[in-house]
Amino acid sequence: MRVLFVCSVSTSHLIPMVPLSWALRAAGHDVRVACSADSAPGALATGLAVTPVGGDGHFAENHRRNLTETNEQHGHGGKDHLVRLFARSAVDMVDGLFAVVDNWQPDAMVYEPVAFAAEVVAAARPITTFRHLWGPDLLATTPGQWLRHRVHESLAECFHAYGASPTDFHDQFVIDPCPPDLQNVGPGTQVPMRYIPVDRPGPVPSWLIDPSPADRICVTWGTFGDAMPTDHPFIRMLQRLAGIGKEILLVIPPADLQRLPQLPDTVRPVTGAPLHAVLPACSVILHHGGANTMLDAVVRGIPQLVVSDTFERSLNGERLAATGAGSHLTARQAEGPVVEQAVRDMLTSPKWAEKAHALRAQMASRPSPAEVVSVLEDLSERKAVLK
Repeated sequence: MRVLFVCSVSTSHLIPMVPLSWALRAAGHDVRVACSADSAPGALATGLAVTPVGGDGHFAENHRRNLTETNEQHGHGGKDHLVRLFARSAVDMVDGLFAVVDNWQPDAMVYEPVAFAAEVVAAARPITTFRHLWGPDLLATTPGQWLRHRVHESLAECFHAYGASPTDFHDQFVIDPCPPDLQNVGPGTQVPMRYIPVDRPGPVPSWLIDPSPADRICVTWGTFGDAMPTDHPFIRMLQRLAGIGKEILLVIPPADLQRLPQLPDTVRPVTGAPLHAVLPACSVILHHGGANTMLDAVVRGIPQLVVSDTFERSLNGERLAATGAGSHLTARQAEGPVVEQAVRDMLTSPKWAEKAHALRAQMASRPSPAEVVSVLEDLSERKAVLK
C-alpha cells in the first residue's frame, strides 16, 4: 500500500503523524511526505522520504507578525489574516500535490488539519483520506468551522481548476490521538490512536537521567515561538516562578536563549534535548498550549498550566482544564501572582496529579500506531472496492 502524508506551514503539524508513518513503514508499506518548503527541513529530520510541493511562504514569520495577544477575546472574525495565510499556502502547494498524487497513485492520503491543499485533492480524486488531528478537533468549534469554510471559499478557483468544487469535499476518516476526556469530536469517522511523543532529534544530557531534585518545574513556549520578544508574559513568569524555590527547566530554542535577559539562579536552560526526554524529570509543566507539548505531558501524567495566546491554544487549554489534569489562563489573565499560585497548588495538592494520571491511563489504553495500520489497510481496501 502507498500512503501519502501531507503537511503544510510547520513541521510541528507533521510530528503527531510520524509514529503512524513509521508504523506503516515497519509493516512494509511505502510512505511519502508531501510538504511545503517551510516544513521540509524538519520533515527530513524524521528520516522519512520527503517531496517538497511548494515554496517557502514564511508562514511562521507572517503569522507572528499578525498575532493578537488573545484571539478568543477578539472573536474569530478578525482573523482574516489566517485565512489568507492558509489559502496562500494551499495555492502554493496544490499543483505539486496533484502531481504527486497523479504520478505516484497513493492508496490513501493522511493530512493534518490545515493542509487545505489535500482537501482540494480529496474533492477531485477518488482517494481514501484520513485527517490526522494534532489534539482537540478544531472543526468541532464554530471558529474552526468558519476558518475552513473561508479557506475553501478562497480556494474555489483551485477546486474548479481540477474539476471539483468545495461542496465536493467530505470528511472521511479522522485519526484521533487524544484521550476521550480531552477530545471534542468533529466531523468524520473517528479512528482512535495512542499519541507517541516525537521531537526533533537532539542529545539528552546525562544529568537528566540522574535522580532529579523534588518538584522540578518545566517551562516552554515551543518552537513556533522562535524570536520570542523579551517582554512576553512567559519571560515575566520566569521571574515570578523563581520565588517558589524549585529548579525550573527552561526548554528553549538556542536563538531565544540568546535574546533573554539574565535568568534567575533557579532557572536551568535546556537547549536541544527533546521535550519528551525532559518531562520525566519534572512534576509540573507551564507551557503555551501547543498540542504536541500538551499531549507529551499527558503521556507522562504531569499536571499542566497552559497560558495561551491564540484560539487553537486556548481550545487546548480549555479542554485540558475540563479534565482536571491542568489549568488554563489566557495571556491577559496570566499575571505573576496568579501563575505562581497555580503552580504552587499543582505542586502541593494531589488532585492535579491524580487527574493527570487518569488521563495518562486513558491515553495508554488507546490502540498503538502499529495496531492502527491494520485499520488503515482495511478502510483503504473497502474504499477501493467501492470506487
